[in-house]
Amino acid sequence: MVPNSFESILQNSKQVFDSFFESYTAKLFSPKTRITEACLYSLHAGGKRVRPIFVINSFFDPNDLFSSEPFDTHKSVFLAALAVECIHTYSLIHDDLPAMDNDDTRRGKPTCHKQFDEATAILAGDTLNSLSFQLLSMMDVNDPNLLRDSIQILHQGAGMNGMILGQMEDIEEEKNPSSNARESKLESIHEKKTGALITSSFLLGNRLRADWKEREFVLTRYAKEIGLLFQITDDILDVEGNLAELGKTPGKDAKAGKLTYPSLYGLEKSKLLRDQTLGKAISLANELPSLHNEFFLGLPKYIAERKN
Repeated sequence: MVPNSFESILQNSKQVFDSFFESYTAKLFSPKTRITEACLYSLHAGGKRVRPIFVINSFFDPNDLFSSEPFDTHKSVFLAALAVECIHTYSLIHDDLPAMDNDDTRRGKPTCHKQFDEATAILAGDTLNSLSFQLLSMMDVNDPNLLRDSIQILHQGAGMNGMILGQMEDIEEEKNPSSNARESKLESIHEKKTGALITSSFLLGNRLRADWKEREFVLTRYAKEIGLLFQITDDILDVEGNLAELGKTPGKDAKAGKLTYPSLYGLEKSKLLRDQTLGKAISLANELPSLHNEFFLGLPKYIAERKN
């Protein structure tokens, strides 16, 4: 029976990914070393697995996703999903370092550099970054163009013109706040730092489909709205959230003088922008061809209403 609600699709997607994750990482991070311990510590630290879920739901039709063991016949999709989770986890490890956002808590647990040490955390992040591209190279695909495109899609999201550039712009803005063009600077930072990898997650799953070209244009637009919605909501939660719900230290953005939606527009206008972005994402979900829209229609509301 195919789940017919967003909540059931989300829950089942996570369960399917977690099943693959647990079975595969047990072999992947062997033998046991201090580096593999640090990698697994951060990978197992919790989290909603939303980015791998985006990969999965951009590929599967409902009947295929909820078959008994979908990763037996579609292992490449789950390798791509795991690659995205490794990239995301590496970015969190490095974001938390003293030289970056300097946080002691992540997902309600000590950050990697607090649990181990700074050098180990840096190397664990490096390991997960490089491993993600190794995982893509292991996909069982016959089309060399598909493999090339998959590597490029992930690099566009995570590399020097994507997430890394967004992090750099964020640090530069924190140290030397711009006196003008702050709206465009804020958009640039978050489109790259948060949105780029989210967009890559949707496009990776889609690229593995035979009909990927039919869906790529609208899916890209949808993904960008989801990335923006995710970041606006994050910025609001940093103001209104608490440590127990967030699993990380609230209020750090304001203390660090970061350029955020509330710092630029105020809390009420930020909420208005969040709601406008929510509406755009739902509208685009209705344009997506050949997708089980229960997931894509429900996702924007889920992101906008989340507490962590």
